[in-house]
Amino acid sequence: MNYKWQINSNNSEPIKMKFNLTPIGVIVIIAAMSACGPSQSELASQKIRISESLLAKGDTLNSLMNLDSIPKLFPQAGSELNKAVMISNRIRTSLLLNQRDKLAAAKAIIATLIKEFKPEKGEFEKYTIYIPNRQVFDKSWSRSFVQVYLNEKGDLSLASNYYGEKWMNHTSLRIIGPLQSVKTDSVAIENINNRHSDFGGTVWEKVTYRGKQADSVIGMIALNWDKKLKAVFTDSGKNTYIMWLEDYDKKAIKDSYELSKAFKMKIEAEKRIRVLEKKIKS
Repeated sequence: MNYKWQINSNNSEPIKMKFNLTPIGVIVIIAAMSACGPSQSELASQKIRISESLLAKGDTLNSLMNLDSIPKLFPQAGSELNKAVMISNRIRTSLLLNQRDKLAAAKAIIATLIKEFKPEKGEFEKYTIYIPNRQVFDKSWSRSFVQVYLNEKGDLSLASNYYGEKWMNHTSLRIIGPLQSVKTDSVAIENINNRHSDFGGTVWEKVTYRGKQADSVIGMIALNWDKKLKAVFTDSGKNTYIMWLEDYDKKAIKDSYELSKAFKMKIEAEKRIRVLEKKIKS
């Protein structure tokens, strides 16, 4: 029960009057109060202004997230819905054009470099492997050298090849340059990536390295390919075999590094293009 106050004309004392508030009355009051708040169009406009501010700051991701949320949050916003779609289409079209430029650039790099590689794919291998022409087996089987190869996904591998009269049983590789030194992980003798063979009184060892540590060694060689670089093959003890990297091997590693980046850029651009094309509304 609620009360209403009224002034008595005979004296200044208020008279307390009572009345009942029905459920329908409550609904009417709530509806009236709600009508006083911002409309869906106003709220959608506010979202659009926030999105434009984020875009001006270079925050494309959050700008698009705000725009994409408007149809779900304010389905009755009318013209603001169309404006949100128009802005998001403009942003995504710009991103799409940028990714197409990246794809074209990646394809151009691949077309230039791929001629320096020999593709190979075994019966049970999922991806094509690319080996620098100068480092294929028939041109390098009788020498010690540092080898690189990659697959069509852009994944790089590094290998230290030792050729000599006696077993060295090396397990790791260090590259020493003018200003820095980097080392691979160790690969145990019994590991499948540590291979040995012998022929005609000579021995051959090939140790393959993969992962972040191998990538760092490849990157160091690629970025310093025009400098003198020393390779140190090391066994599980303190024995070492030291050699200078040949210029053509350093260039092969540099080309592989660049081809790897181009493969990855191509794959990423193609993926983003597919997503953007689906999200642009007609």
